[in-house]
Amino acid sequence: MLWLIELVNRMIESMLSNVILSGAMSTLLAAFLIFVFKEYIKRPPNFSGVFEIECKTLKSSYNSYVNLTTFYTLVLICDNNTIEGHIEKIKDIENDGNERKYIGVHRNIGDVNGVIKRNYLRPNHASLNIKMHGDKRDYTIMLYFKKVNTKNMKGTFLSTAADSSGDVKWQRKNF
Repeated sequence: MLWLIELVNRMIESMLSNVILSGAMSTLLAAFLIFVFKEYIKRPPNFSGVFEIECKTLKSSYNSYVNLTTFYTLVLICDNNTIEGHIEKIKDIENDGNERKYIGVHRNIGDVNGVIKRNYLRPNHASLNIKMHGDKRDYTIMLYFKKVNTKNMKGTFLSTAADSSGDVKWQRKNF
């Protein structure tokens, strides 16, 4: 009878070591697959470089800003999920078609901070907070893009300048 107890103990030890070994192997395999997916299949977007954005104001507390289209140049550095850089306002096109270019010292400049929310199964989205140093006062612009693409994107913006909001286009090349 003692030999039967010894046999059962050895079988239990063998099964436990197999369970632990298979659990460790499964964990390593899952970690490797997640790494491959994140780095090679669904790579993080690269937002380092020069970009152009077009903001079309749809709502504003100041009626002259409604249908105003403003163009900016962004110079950004992206480190994984964090975006930072600078922005310059380059021109406005008013609702009557009048174009006003900002050159040299007449350009408003600002600081850009943002994040990219990386999703595995859904599209990534990005949010940028821009602190502009205007002629009369500082103001903030918030950009939001539901689907991230480093070549061109469409989204929405909110601004504290006359409580404005509207649509924004983003691209690497000039408009």
